[in-house]
Amino acid sequence: MKSDTLNWKRLAATVAILLVAVAAIWTYMVKTYESELGTSNVILVEESGTILDANSNNELLRLSFDEDADDLLWSSLEITLVIDGESNSCSFGSQSNSDQTTGKVSPKLGADGLTFTTIIDSTDDEEYTYFDLSQQEEVDEENHWMRFSSTDIYLSEGITWAFIEGEDFGDIFEVPEIEMDEDTDERLEWYTYDMSVHRVNPNDGVYILEENDSWYKVKFLTYYNEDDESRHPTMQIAALNGTVFPALSNPEIVVPSPCKIITEDPDLKYWDADESITLIENGIDLCDKSCAIEIEVKFETISVEIEPSEIEI
Repeated sequence: MKSDTLNWKRLAATVAILLVAVAAIWTYMVKTYESELGTSNVILVEESGTILDANSNNELLRLSFDEDADDLLWSSLEITLVIDGESNSCSFGSQSNSDQTTGKVSPKLGADGLTFTTIIDSTDDEEYTYFDLSQQEEVDEENHWMRFSSTDIYLSEGITWAFIEGEDFGDIFEVPEIEMDEDTDERLEWYTYDMSVHRVNPNDGVYILEENDSWYKVKFLTYYNEDDESRHPTMQIAALNGTVFPALSNPEIVVPSPCKIITEDPDLKYWDADESITLIENGIDLCDKSCAIEIEVKFETISVEIEPSEIEI
């Protein structure tokens, strides 16, 4: 009897140790989880070599990639110069208006000047956040394209849609020959749940959405904001088939960029791995004769390594 009691105690102790070990491993996996978004590219920064003056079209910096780089979509890139504490986005024409009012919809225009990366606050379990995709604004129930609450996402009645599994966002410029679905009663099955790390991961692919012959492509990037807080679905959104994107002409959302990207590559789809770009003033005197510039670059919302990240010119 005494021997049996000792065996049970040893077994219980072994099980407890195993449970502690499993819990420790699981906690480590959760805390060290790394998103598949972003890039391992390293950006190299150098002075343009030109003499600055009081004009508003000075060349500021040249950017290139270090060895073993990948081509990066311009639509997924954000390039920002911080000068005297003020952030200045660089693009091929337009940037997001930093004065836009805060709310539950936060659109940010990519470096291509055509694609929004939009974060939706869906933290309310009981109330939907209603989103007008074409206007990139929070709206009411009568005027929305999509509505969000936690992981639940529904399309409005009248929207037709399709999901193209495994397709890259940057490879779709026109509406493909696919059958569109008219059913908007069921929620979108836009994600899978990884039990091992308790993460919501968007499905790989692109949604095509249409209303009144206006066409858009939408890719879900993540369910988390930059502070890794959940219930913040983040999407890339761009127009298709020559659709006029009203948000791009709304001065409350989009304004001319003070910093312009110059490239010799006529294909503005990718920043190629072997391509150098120049950042110049775009009609605004950002740096008069000399200044210190901090460079910030994000790809798919994730910061990119930069060498050096600050430079004086």
